[in-house]
Amino acid sequence: MEGKTSLANLLPALFGFYIVGFCDMVGVSASYVQSDFQLGNVMAGLLPAITFIWFLFLSAPVTALIRKIGCKKTVLYGMWLTVLGMLIPFFVYSLPGYFIAFAWMGVGNVLMQIALNPLLSCVLSGNALSVSLTSGQMIKGVSSFCGPFIAAFAMSFWGCWYYVFPIFGVLTLLSACWLLFAPVQERGMYIHTTTREAFALLKDRDVLLLFLAVFLQWELMSE
Repeated sequence: MEGKTSLANLLPALFGFYIVGFCDMVGVSASYVQSDFQLGNVMAGLLPAITFIWFLFLSAPVTALIRKIGCKKTVLYGMWLTVLGMLIPFFVYSLPGYFIAFAWMGVGNVLMQIALNPLLSCVLSGNALSVSLTSGQMIKGVSSFCGPFIAAFAMSFWGCWYYVFPIFGVLTLLSACWLLFAPVQERGMYIHTTTREAFALLKDRDVLLLFLAVFLQWELMSE
């Protein structure tokens, strides 16, 4: 029974990493949006920027949120925001709509990425936890790899690339429902980090360069 319960907790948590990978679709989407609305490179580059800038501003508040409501609810909130962000481009096909949608997806992605690792620690421990964390990153990589192919399929099958958003939205909704009913028992205390402490890390030159490298890679992907 314990093995079955652990598996019931583990699978929806691991599938959450697949949902996290959807946000990497922003780089491909920026190219389509640039073509559809005849945008310049600077304006098109703002789309990935408005998605991933939230890691800088929300990392510390999200850790506080996890401590207050738990990692499972935090992941669920991230999934609901991702669903909302995925549906906006499908119903509001406009440049402002895309900016709002990518901002929502970025916020949701921050919530999921920060909370998924401690969520796994509630399910597993020791070597099994290390293996699952590695597996989660591999699942995220598979999701990122499949995104462009799903967009190409939507373009060839429906004639509209942005049909990829409702596909991702439905998958995210199913993942949220799966996790919602998973019997995850959270345990332990979460480390609280203030916003000031988070920004203080940028005083370290190496940390600042690593942050800029991660942030700017999405700018390069969109060109």
